[in-house]
Amino acid sequence: MITGLLALAMGVLLFWVGWNHWRYRRQETINILEGVVLNFTGEEPLPPTKLDWFLKYLQALLGFVFGSFFTLLGAVIILNELEML
Repeated sequence: MITGLLALAMGVLLFWVGWNHWRYRRQETINILEGVVLNFTGEEPLPPTKLDWFLKYLQALLGFVFGSFFTLLGAVIILNELEML
């Protein structure tokens, strides 16, 4: 049962991450660590490259795929433990 709950929580988290990446895919964003380093040094961030845009779409897609997979897996494990399957 614990395994099912962990898989379900992981699936929901990954799906949420995929949703956020898809929602902000056209905006220039930087991660927290890069923002701290840029604030400390006083530099401006570099413009995103085509690889950055590709990776942003890829992260969103992988979040949706793995989020759906782990959510389904967690539901199946929980239902199997409850002997409903």
